[in-house]
Amino acid sequence: MPSAWTDAEIQQLLNKSPWAKEGSINDTARRGGLSSAPARGAGGRRGGRGAAGPNGSITSPSGSLVKWKATVRWESALPVREALQRGAPGEAPPDYILNMFGDVPGVDTDSGIESLKDLTTLAHKGDQIKLNRVEAAPKDSPSAGGTLFYFSRQLALRVTDKEAIFSTKLGPLEVKCKFTLKDMLYRGSLEL
Repeated sequence: MPSAWTDAEIQQLLNKSPWAKEGSINDTARRGGLSSAPARGAGGRRGGRGAAGPNGSITSPSGSLVKWKATVRWESALPVREALQRGAPGEAPPDYILNMFGDVPGVDTDSGIESLKDLTTLAHKGDQIKLNRVEAAPKDSPSAGGTLFYFSRQLALRVTDKEAIFSTKLGPLEVKCKFTLKDMLYRGSLEL
C-alpha cells in the first residue's frame, strides 16, 4: 500500500527503480579536448568549458571534474503517481509522460522546448511513439522540476515489446535511457 511506504522507499521508487533510471550521456561536441556543453544545469549545478573526461564529464577551468547526470522517470506510471501524491494518484493521464531531471542543461525558452520535438524519441521494436508536447516541469510540483515529455498512448507499449528507449539531445549532449518493460509490472499490469 502506498500509504505505508517509507520516505526512503518513495525516494528509491522516484530516483532508482524500473520507472526511474539514470540515462547514459554522450557529449558530441568534444573538440581538441574541450567540451562545448552549456554551463547551466537543470539541477541547479553550474559547469563550464574544460577538458573532456569519460561518460559525458568535463574538467572545469578550475580543474574540478563536472559530470553530466540525468534521470528519466515515467511520471504517468501509477506507482510514480502514487509516490508523488502519497497514495492519491488520480486518473491515468492520456499520454505517457516522462520527466528528465538532474545535472543537465535546462530548457528555459519556448524555442528550446520546440526544438526538442525534433530531437526526442520514445522507441520500441523499431517503432517510434509520437511526441505530442514538451514543457518545463513546474518548480513547485512534487516532480522536482525537469523537462516533461508527453508521448501518445495511441501506439501502446506492451510487455512483449521487451524495452522502450527514450532519447533526446540537449545542445551537444545526447541522453539515452532504456527501460525493461517486464520489470515495470505493478499489481499485475504494465504501468507506464
